[in-house]
Amino acid sequence: MNIHIGMLSDLPLKTRTVVLIGSRTSDHLRELVRIAEFKGRAAYRIETAAELQPRWFAGEEEVGIVVGAAGLDSIVRAVMDRLNQFAAAQAHGMLEGVAQ
Repeated sequence: MNIHIGMLSDLPLKTRTVVLIGSRTSDHLRELVRIAEFKGRAAYRIETAAELQPRWFAGEEEVGIVVGAAGLDSIVRAVMDRLNQFAAAQAHGMLEGVAQ
């Protein structure tokens, strides 16, 4: 699994799943989710890495991360760590077995 961080419009076209990090009350993130879904991408809005679900990424080769606000560096690192954990599990055919 390759992980790309950036603006929604800059993610590679083959990125089919996008994680949007930020507040659930953010109108900006809500609009980005709508745009991602309109373009045929699965979009998940989260506030913490603990919210990530392994099933969201099963079989995915490209995953995008969009950060909705400044000051979320520790959350972004935690999300990256968790996605890398999922990627390692997927490489061994055990993605569904990752502890949640």
